Amino acid sequence: MSDFIPPFPKRHQVNISPFQALYYAQNDLLSIWDEESFTVEFMHRKILKQNVFIANSPDTVRYVFVENKDNYERKSPQMRRALEPLLGDGLFISDGETWSGRRKIQTPLFDSAHIKMFTDTMISTIAEISDEWAAKSDDVELDVHPEMGKLTAEIISRTLFGEKLGSENSSAVVEAFAQYQSVVKQTNLTNFLGFPDWLPNLNAKMGKGRRAAKIIHDAVDNIIAKAEEGGHEGTLVAEFLNANRGESGVDLMTKKQIRNELIVLFMAGHETTANVLSWAWYLISQAPDVEAKLQNELVQVLGGRIPCMADVENLKYTRAILDETMRLYPPVPILSREAKSEDIIRGKKVPAGSIMLIVPWLIQRHKKYWDKPDHFIPERFMPDASKPIKFTYIPFSAGPRVCLGKNFGIVESVLSIAMLAQRFRLSMPLNTQVEHECRLTLRPKGRLPMKLNLRS
Repeated sequence: MSDFIPPFPKRHQVNISPFQALYYAQNDLLSIWDEESFTVEFMHRKILKQNVFIANSPDTVRYVFVENKDNYERKSPQMRRALEPLLGDGLFISDGETWSGRRKIQTPLFDSAHIKMFTDTMISTIAEISDEWAAKSDDVELDVHPEMGKLTAEIISRTLFGEKLGSENSSAVVEAFAQYQSVVKQTNLTNFLGFPDWLPNLNAKMGKGRRAAKIIHDAVDNIIAKAEEGGHEGTLVAEFLNANRGESGVDLMTKKQIRNELIVLFMAGHETTANVLSWAWYLISQAPDVEAKLQNELVQVLGGRIPCMADVENLKYTRAILDETMRLYPPVPILSREAKSEDIIRGKKVPAGSIMLIVPWLIQRHKKYWDKPDHFIPERFMPDASKPIKFTYIPFSAGPRVCLGKNFGIVESVLSIAMLAQRFRLSMPLNTQVEHECRLTLRPKGRLPMKLNLRS
């Protein structure tokens, strides 16, 4: 069993002031927590004029996400401001009838039959990057994060849109997502001062963010236009366009709204999965016993052949590595909602308009619910281990708004780890310092250099 403790931000020994929290959060949303945050179950803080609550126990998370979900379905003003230039009114930040109508259209597109249909495309795309890697000289150094970004962008483009992005286009889209995150703010001061939502975004760097968003908008607009011309049958974009037709033959959404939804799917299928896979390679490289168990499973289950959809459920240790990676480095580490009406939780009054945070980063490392919470231990997710307490492991959120592409991402990630680990060993150069960056998603900061070696 691994004794490796991967790096995490230094935790404050005492509660920091609201002004300190705002200061730290400008650059890193994970740098604001103190040691006590990983032990308490429900918290309240007043930051300037804004009430902020944190649900940090199974019962409070279940209450917010399930039992009183209608009161907490709306994303926080900070989250809406951060994502609207990129996603518009897309599923991730919409609520009410807009959300329910769009979700109803999209849910059938991610059932098991569709995922099975897309598996061959996933496998062929992973095989292509595998061949590209094999053509490189042994012991070459790769920057793993952009490599995983290109892989997942290509997979999501081919499966959802039926279009090959190609190396140049996929690199441009990956870079655009990175640029957008580099300037976006989730701690806009105007919200904490009680200013209204309609006040313009005064972030001086958002010009760069809007330019990055336009690159992504243009790429998806082009894909939609090609799909409308025909020849994209069997892809998600074609089925989306078909599902958009109401019984009267009138489109349920505009072209711009369809684009918004497809960008949500693109972001969820590319950005978050690329981050998880990058963290997984890093963690595997630092835990020799985990790497050995992974190799043993790949030999036993696959015997040297390329995996197929039927193998995914038998690659139990590979899946456990993925699950443990998402526990330690949740793709979206902070989930923020806004209370529609006044409420009471655990005897505390929650005023209307309060921000309610559910923080996978905290509850998935909570000292009450996890043994050795900061250790990398994939065995905790094996079938013979005790299952995590419900609502303490929420990398895909929970309740009605659970991530639509959850199963798509799991299958894609298990196949990627299995196929690439079969053929290659990735190791970290000596004295490499790995850091994180957390704005919208949790990604490695800067480069993630790893040496690539073909397995004999």
